[in-house]
Amino acid sequence: MRKFCGIIIIIFSLVLALSCAIYMHEDVIFANFMLWLISVPLYIMGQIIRTSKSEFKYRGKRWLSIYIFCFFILPLLIYLHVFYNDFKESTFVDEHYIIFESASSSLGDLSIGVFVILIFLFAGRFLNPELKRKRLLNVTIIGTILFLIGFNYFMFSDYRGIHEEKGLISSDWKGKKHILSFEEIESVYVKPYVHYASLSNTADETRFVWKVIFQPIQQNDDVAYYFPMMSESNMEQTIAIQKIAMENDIPFIVEEMDQKTLKWYEIDLELEGLENERYDELFQVDQTAK
Repeated sequence: MRKFCGIIIIIFSLVLALSCAIYMHEDVIFANFMLWLISVPLYIMGQIIRTSKSEFKYRGKRWLSIYIFCFFILPLLIYLHVFYNDFKESTFVDEHYIIFESASSSLGDLSIGVFVILIFLFAGRFLNPELKRKRLLNVTIIGTILFLIGFNYFMFSDYRGIHEEKGLISSDWKGKKHILSFEEIESVYVKPYVHYASLSNTADETRFVWKVIFQPIQQNDDVAYYFPMMSESNMEQTIAIQKIAMENDIPFIVEEMDQKTLKWYEIDLELEGLENERYDELFQVDQTAK
């Protein structure tokens, strides 16, 4: 009976901790208040009731480390990453932006890469509390955090987007802005294709994706925007681009899909519960031939 009561308390504390992790994006202070003052004490109490004080003293450090990583460290890192991107977007974006991306070059991928490395470093630190050379790992984590803060500070002015009035806007990390007006664009080319899942990445999956490529009149370098998954927001953004192209008399060319691409298009469309007719028209799918 004692063990059963302890398990019930632990389950309740985990549900509460998960709610705090999800709610952190809405109110980080209240979420942490609930986590540290209610959920964590309940978790400790549940573990002691389930086992004993002596066993918790022996194994509790590992249990608590895993708990803190899963319900505090990881959600906090994600919250800070989202907060930075939201703050950046609110600083530069107005209501006339169709698309906004927080990086204008491949340097933006470096920030994401370092962020992922930081998560793994924290995981190594908290999921293995008995790990040797903790000081070295702690120094590495602090160094990675300082690098990420400094890098994001210097890259704050780096972004790009599609503005429905001004055209294609890009700004480098120095804040130097470049605008490619719609009058300077020769055509807009849409390339749908299938992204096949990587065998080395179990989280990856095969799905329908597409690129929207802006082809300038007097420049060699095309400007491409990548849509990595089927979703209503991605579809509507593409429709908004099509509308802008039509308003500015820019040819909007959609590459014809082969049978494999069309198959995944239909599968993902059905999975997302999206309107067939509206998006068939966008991708110029012959409904009578389906």
